[in-house]
Amino acid sequence: MQEQPIGWSNGIIVNTGSSRLLFDPTLGRRLGEDWNVFITHAHSDHTYGFGTSARKHSTPETLRIYESLSKRTVKNDRTIRIGEKVRFDDTEIRVLDAGHMLGSCQFQLIAPEFTALYTGDINCVNTLTTKAAETERCDFLVIEATYGHPSYVFPPRDTIYADIIRWTMTEINDDKLPTFQVYSSGKPQDIVRLFNVYTKIPVVCAPSIAAANLVHNENGVQLEYLDSSTLDGKRALRSRGCVYVTTAKGDHVPHKSSRAVATGWALREAFRSFTAFPLSSHADYNQLMQFIAAVNPKAVFIFTGYIELLSAQIERKLGIKAGPLPLLSQTKLVDFTPT
Repeated sequence: MQEQPIGWSNGIIVNTGSSRLLFDPTLGRRLGEDWNVFITHAHSDHTYGFGTSARKHSTPETLRIYESLSKRTVKNDRTIRIGEKVRFDDTEIRVLDAGHMLGSCQFQLIAPEFTALYTGDINCVNTLTTKAAETERCDFLVIEATYGHPSYVFPPRDTIYADIIRWTMTEINDDKLPTFQVYSSGKPQDIVRLFNVYTKIPVVCAPSIAAANLVHNENGVQLEYLDSSTLDGKRALRSRGCVYVTTAKGDHVPHKSSRAVATGWALREAFRSFTAFPLSSHADYNQLMQFIAAVNPKAVFIFTGYIELLSAQIERKLGIKAGPLPLLSQTKLVDFTPT
């Protein structure tokens, strides 16, 4: 049979005939127009490919968020929606929902000799702005494992939402401004939507978050908010009868603010001067194990997180071979067996 190598080199590379496919490159090194780059979502650690000369494949939502936040126009882009397919030589690529943020996706490769699924970052439960990641059977699964440790099992999302609202009400009643410091896209929109749906508390957002909010509104995720750079936004912040959602740097946190973060790391890490809520856009340990069981691959390749520990858990509990994604120069997926 014709071997189709897949492995790690500045991202996940697959060679199929005359086409060279690269998924989520991790460096901004120059890639020529003969490369096809696939980008799973708009978080900055996954968008280096947008800065290259390669043909860029992402969902329209991912492209729109990236351009809104970076203030750049991407050239040589090929948008593809979730549920659609593209073909390169004898390999078909299907786009599946990843549940991580608006526009986030997984890529399934269907080759003559095998199928492979690359997840990128995934979230396996419904949120206020996303649906849970899709599952699709495959021979080889390449998966992230950010929270792939058994100690990372998140509380029910409704419980976390209730805790956030309760804390916010307490801070407002104490004449403080509850402030959430998060990334510009993904989780902040879930927080804005939380207060829109369950409270009447006004939400003020930093300009970069407001830019990502606008993309959500354009794509059917309705968010009500004030931009902190506008007169109405500034007036609301001075009143302190609102919620402020700003970036992780917190460059513009007003006086008399109570700061909070929302991250899965809150389960095991202490955050000085912050109230921390274990709200995550990633799958926890149980979700990862359930996802892998549903996909039921012949082998699992892990590329971030608790690689050794999760590999052992997968082999012991699911009876599936698992290990780190090999370097492309070392081996090929079709003849590599995790040990």
